Amino acid sequence: MPIKRDRLRFAALIVWAQALIFAGLPLSVQADVTGMQSQSPSYNPLAGPSYPIAQDSYFTDDYGNILMYVNILGEIVRPGQFIVRENADFSTILALSGGVKPDANLKKVLVIRREPDDNGKQAYIVNLKSFYKKGDRSTFIALKPNDTIVIPDKSISLAKIARVIGVAYPVIYLYDLLERN
Repeated sequence: MPIKRDRLRFAALIVWAQALIFAGLPLSVQADVTGMQSQSPSYNPLAGPSYPIAQDSYFTDDYGNILMYVNILGEIVRPGQFIVRENADFSTILALSGGVKPDANLKKVLVIRREPDDNGKQAYIVNLKSFYKKGDRSTFIALKPNDTIVIPDKSISLAKIARVIGVAYPVIYLYDLLERN
């Protein structure tokens, strides 16, 4: 029984000493200390880890989910580098990037790997048009860390034709005026 009393007295002495030290601190420091105790960091599962990682490899978040970086460029609303889960497919990445622009050529989407795969291939062409029309995912390939997806534009579109005509028309008109005179 005396050992328990000694432990309780020692614990009370520690609490009392901490209270004295805390009371001697300036009020601004006391506010900082109490604010630090009540704050808990917010968790963002797609922010990646707080430690440095190689961008061409997998990594995990605080919950053990396997994540990777994937790049998307071209005729996309929000191009850039995204952190996605290991088994993410094209639909996930297109959703994260805001979708494709109207001039996107979905038949010739290019996936470029940093390192060649087991077959020696480093680039793949994927047809996403069937996915957009019918929801068919059969042309999808498994993405790997640091893959780059390039969504090209259509080689000929009505907007491009209108731009060419808009530039060419004044030149043709001036040429015609000079020839008449």
